Amino acid sequence: MQETIVELVIGLLVVAIPLVALGRRFEIPYPIALVCGGLALGFVPGLPSVHLDPNLVLLLFLPPLLYWEAITAPTDIMLENGSQIASLAIGLVLASTIAIAVVAHAIIPGLPWAVAFVLGALIAPTDELASVPVLERFRIPRHVIAIVEGESLVNDALSLVIYAAAVTAAVTGAFDLGRWPLYLVAVAGGSVVIGLVVGRAAVEGWRRVRDTELQSVISLLLPFVAYLPALRLGTSGVLEVVTTGVYVNRFTPLVLTPQSRLRLIGFWETFVFVANALLFLIVGLQLHAIAAEVLRHDAWPAVLGYTVAINVVVLLVRFVWIVGTEYIPFVGASAEHSAPDWKHAIIASWSGLRGAVSLAAALAIPLTVAGGAPFPHRDLIIFLTFSVIVVTLVGGGLTLPAVISSLHLGDSDREESEDLERAWAGVSAAVLERIGELERDKQIEPEYAQLLRRRVEALLDETTNVTTKRRTLLQHRSGAERDVFDAGRQALIALRRQGEIDNAVLRRVQFALDLAQTRKDLHTD
Repeated sequence: MQETIVELVIGLLVVAIPLVALGRRFEIPYPIALVCGGLALGFVPGLPSVHLDPNLVLLLFLPPLLYWEAITAPTDIMLENGSQIASLAIGLVLASTIAIAVVAHAIIPGLPWAVAFVLGALIAPTDELASVPVLERFRIPRHVIAIVEGESLVNDALSLVIYAAAVTAAVTGAFDLGRWPLYLVAVAGGSVVIGLVVGRAAVEGWRRVRDTELQSVISLLLPFVAYLPALRLGTSGVLEVVTTGVYVNRFTPLVLTPQSRLRLIGFWETFVFVANALLFLIVGLQLHAIAAEVLRHDAWPAVLGYTVAINVVVLLVRFVWIVGTEYIPFVGASAEHSAPDWKHAIIASWSGLRGAVSLAAALAIPLTVAGGAPFPHRDLIIFLTFSVIVVTLVGGGLTLPAVISSLHLGDSDREESEDLERAWAGVSAAVLERIGELERDKQIEPEYAQLLRRRVEALLDETTNVTTKRRTLLQHRSGAERDVFDAGRQALIALRRQGEIDNAVLRRVQFALDLAQTRKDLHTD
């Protein structure tokens, strides 16, 4: 049995390679290519049936996916648009959950209220990994992408707390509505504290351990260490992981070595890809069996009606909420972007793509309730969740580029270009100053110092070309050259602390510096 599972996992990953390659050839984000491939695989005769342990799904898939979302999020821009993100991550999640639960309870015969809220909580949160790759291909203001990304990062926590409470009510048959608000506050507060403690421990570990392999191990363990206390204490593992990720996001430019940062970027991007590939493809294999089980209890016209109704509610509630709040004064508007903009509202409404988090949580629904009876309508809940993922991810993801193009947003990347220019100018100035210090201290020869100055000055003149700016800055093998790189990084960090650039720009420029230094270290070794 174990050999069969291993063979299946390897086979699915092999299948994922051409699927993703084909998607990129036609400029289709890889989550869309994978979900379409999973749908096709699910109807191939002779493939084995896969049954995942519900408890392992949340433990193995959710922590790393959420951690990478948090560690790469543009937190500086998100803070500037905090009211708008809160409106979506809290208000829209609650509105969507309630609306879906009410409609599901009304149209599905015998569906308990607790199970209806399980469905609502499952499909209320959006998925950053699905929508952001589409948005980043276009010239869209960074605050719009940050709002969509921030919403998907934070709304997982609230929706999965509601999900856990609803599952508990469905399994035990008891739920105290009066205690729920207090429970939510206690869970949120405790989870944030745990996340901060774990994040701080990781930062101190990275600060003291400079070995590249050990720093990488800390990063690998971090999301799971942050998530595990929730299994014992009943807190929110999602909120703990997100808090940890956002916290360490502020310190990784300081405490990780350049080699560790480069290694971890490649590792986590591959890890997230593999996790998403397995989730979507495995569910594709399960979909045929789930659909057959659903149709054994309900006629296909009824199931089709449930599917259409739930998807309409999901899309309609999001559109009404976002467009409505865009034109309500002081709701969903930051100080910098307070003027209503219907084009940006349309993009945000269209970007409500669901994905891996909803999928993993749906698969984690218990098989039975107290007493050993099957969990009510479990297969139907999973089927409806998958239908929403398909409609929003495939339908929304494929049509979003056309929607963005039709809105004629104009030159919307000017702000990011200015930040990149500011960052590279600050780096160049700091590097030039450090070169002068090294020359005065006779650590480098005057001829080589002049050569470095010409290269840096040429780089400063080309700050309008982002691709050119990423080339190697310095090409000397001496230990003094590392001081020059460090001076550039310190200038970057100072610019972020002063609010001149955001953490997303910092990561892009720092990546170029790390890559340049690492190449020189390899040549030196």
